[in-house]
Amino acid sequence: MLKQERKTNLRHEYKYLIHHGAYLQLREILKKVMKIDSNALNNEGYHVRSLYFDDIYDTALKEKALGHANRRKFRIRIYNYSNQIIKLEEKVKHYDFIQKNSCNIARVEYDQIFDGDVAFLYKKSTNDSSDNRVKENYYLEIRNKGLQPKVIVDYYREAYILPYNQIRITFDKNLSLAKPQKNIFNRNLHSYNVGEEYAIILEVKYNNFLPGFLRKILEMYCSNRMAVSKYVLCREYLVR
Repeated sequence: MLKQERKTNLRHEYKYLIHHGAYLQLREILKKVMKIDSNALNNEGYHVRSLYFDDIYDTALKEKALGHANRRKFRIRIYNYSNQIIKLEEKVKHYDFIQKNSCNIARVEYDQIFDGDVAFLYKKSTNDSSDNRVKENYYLEIRNKGLQPKVIVDYYREAYILPYNQIRITFDKNLSLAKPQKNIFNRNLHSYNVGEEYAIILEVKYNNFLPGFLRKILEMYCSNRMAVSKYVLCREYLVR
């Protein structure tokens, strides 16, 4: 079971596609200057599975393709195929900054959302908690825009952290996809490997600044910054 993640405000986020050789060299350096995420199960890290939603117009997909600076995505995320922690998430992108708003939901609530029974998400309350806002945003998107499951995205995440400024560097490996289905906890979903050209996706996230020594290390291996979206890569693969 994965530990609870801290809720954050706007954070810097940069993504890169790197070759396997660069990954092997960079990970050895990071092991010496950063801490391995305590959620790692082994050297591969931990498994991440996300069920992505989009509206009837595929707004999230199209806005990403058109390079909109401000956009957002909706997803349900689990770890290591477990139903112990199920996260309902809204990821907001503003230029190079991100804000991830999330709340935990129970398995029965997940089943209701997948089946379109979402009335429980909207609660008329004076409690303006972040959990309530995430649920209400989902409710409004489903009711007003026809938000629905579009694709399941799988990968293994190897993560390194520094204990200040919430600095986090991750390698996302073995990217694959499956068509949306209710039992996302099934280890044996029929999936499709997205391709070797997307073998390693490097993500760098931090709050205010990145230390100079870490920036120099990354510059040696990350020359081609790209607007990489695992959701878009997997959706595009489905229509090839």
